[in-house]
Amino acid sequence: MNRLATKQAGSALIETAVLMTVMLPVVFGIVMIGKLIDLKQTSEQAGRYTAWEATVYPQSGQNAIRTGAVKERFFSAADTPIMTAASDPASNRLWGDAESGDAESIADRSWEGQTDIVIDESSAGGLPDEKGVGSPSIAMRVGQTVGDTGKLLDGLSGNSWGLSTNGLLRAGVGVQVKANDWLAASDQACGNEGNFACLHSKSVILVDGWSAANDDKARRRVRSLVPASALQPLGDMVSKVGMLPMFKELKQLDGAFGHVDMSVLPEYAQ
Repeated sequence: MNRLATKQAGSALIETAVLMTVMLPVVFGIVMIGKLIDLKQTSEQAGRYTAWEATVYPQSGQNAIRTGAVKERFFSAADTPIMTAASDPASNRLWGDAESGDAESIADRSWEGQTDIVIDESSAGGLPDEKGVGSPSIAMRVGQTVGDTGKLLDGLSGNSWGLSTNGLLRAGVGVQVKANDWLAASDQACGNEGNFACLHSKSVILVDGWSAANDDKARRRVRSLVPASALQPLGDMVSKVGMLPMFKELKQLDGAFGHVDMSVLPEYAQ
């Protein structure tokens, strides 16, 4: 009986040792996956922010400004205050920085170093903007047809189309993640060589929503879709003949061609 109990105790010890050997890397792997998920969610937020900023600063020269803001607001320390002026915030304590000494010391540790997520903060920044993106869907073809129609009369007296037939803009961010024993390096690490994997996130935003800032702009756009607006100079000239008593009805041709009444409201709004 004692001999049987001794055998059972020995087998339990072996099972525990084997289980710890298998489960210990898994425990650190779960932590690594959690950090990757958090980094991916942060990249998604930064991608949406970059797309919106691209509509505010559409010039290519402003990409450096957006890159600095993305690095400070999303990939640095979480408690960094948002400031207009450029600053040098501390590293994010969850991901660290590939260039910092703390990251190097972490990499030297056993299981924790082999599964730790470390980013290169200097690589975090905006990707090049892409304008006019999107596959030619049915709605986009209709919009292009309307846009081409409006451009036919654009530039005439009182007409101003000024619409983009494909106002989609894609922008995003990219950041390099240092490779470890479980995360392989990428051949193209966000455009740079090195022992890094690339994590990027892109977002698409509609730049031109076909909205009018005021009634005058809406009037000009509507006129660009009315072929009769091209006859306005002729109508204005003929209306001069209405000065004669026998042709007084012709006075009504003054501004009649292409006239858009912006004071008309639907019945529920009257």
